Amino acid sequence: MEKLAAQRLNVCEASQRRALKAEGKRHWTIGIAITLVAIALFAIAAVLAVSSVRANNTLCLQQVANDEHTSLDAFFQNPAQQDALVEAATLCSR
Repeated sequence: MEKLAAQRLNVCEASQRRALKAEGKRHWTIGIAITLVAIALFAIAAVLAVSSVRANNTLCLQQVANDEHTSLDAFFQNPAQQDALVEAATLCSR
């Protein structure tokens, strides 16, 4: 009788161990998934931030060129305008 009770106890303990292992695996899987999603979001944010800065710099340079009543091409062709381009780039990078 005691032998049968001991076997049942071992079966219960084994079942609990399997349940704990399955729960542990589930926690690890969820943790890894959350980590991968967070890394992906940071990567997307970094890519979008860089492209947004480039677009803003281009728009700023075009606005400065419009304010000076000239085109961006004129900045590159005329040496006197190149200094203005450097000043505009400095202003736009802030």
